[in-house]
Amino acid sequence: MSLRRWRILSFLAQHGSASTLDVALVCDVSRLTAHRDLAWLHDEGLVRRDRSAEDRTHTWWYAATAQGAELLRRELAASGRSVPLQLGRRHPSPADALLFLPLVEVSRRNAGTCELFQWLATMETSARLRQHDLAHLRADGYGVWFEDGRCLRFLVHVDRGPVGDAIAEQEKRTSGLSGLLTGYRRSHRAVPVGTVLITAQDTEREEQLLTDLVRDPLRPQIAVTTREMLYRHWPNDQVWRLPGDGMARRLTDLGA
Repeated sequence: MSLRRWRILSFLAQHGSASTLDVALVCDVSRLTAHRDLAWLHDEGLVRRDRSAEDRTHTWWYAATAQGAELLRRELAASGRSVPLQLGRRHPSPADALLFLPLVEVSRRNAGTCELFQWLATMETSARLRQHDLAHLRADGYGVWFEDGRCLRFLVHVDRGPVGDAIAEQEKRTSGLSGLLTGYRRSHRAVPVGTVLITAQDTEREEQLLTDLVRDPLRPQIAVTTREMLYRHWPNDQVWRLPGDGMARRLTDLGA
């Protein structure tokens, strides 16, 4: 199997599932090349594919099979490399779609001026935090971003929205938000990043987060945006807000 196909299998096993376009972006190949490689992996039984009957685009989503994950695990072990936890059994993280893939595309479009130097998925982020005695934090991802000669290390949290099936209308703005910050309020240790990025589900919940942070500040710097802003703009643009500051900031400005 070619090195590129190993990379595709590894990406799927560690990130849950992806479309042909996602694979083409991450592996820096054409969509046709990604399609051919995914078709080969599918024919070999190393990946499976599904699509929703409700999806009008009829997009195929690919994920590693148990056979593919086991082949990858054996290859990693035989070469002396560590085997990631839950390899092949992970669910896609919303942080991948909101930040990881867009930042990879920004890097490709602006080669030489900016780069997503490192990205850790949820489980690798948890392992990194445990190394710093911060196992109680539950972040969705960790990244290192370079742009214009500046570097920012960040943690990512994605607001899943109101918690529970029966939520009163007046509680939707606040339900579940406190859980995003609880770990930081419990910790007296320094968090080894420049900024903690939080993506709120909507503008009302974003405003509530910012209000809470002004009233009860945290030690690490917290920057907030919304899903809509990340759907409309590149994540390194002026979409991030700090508590008590009405300005929209670029990602690299958060490390200044």
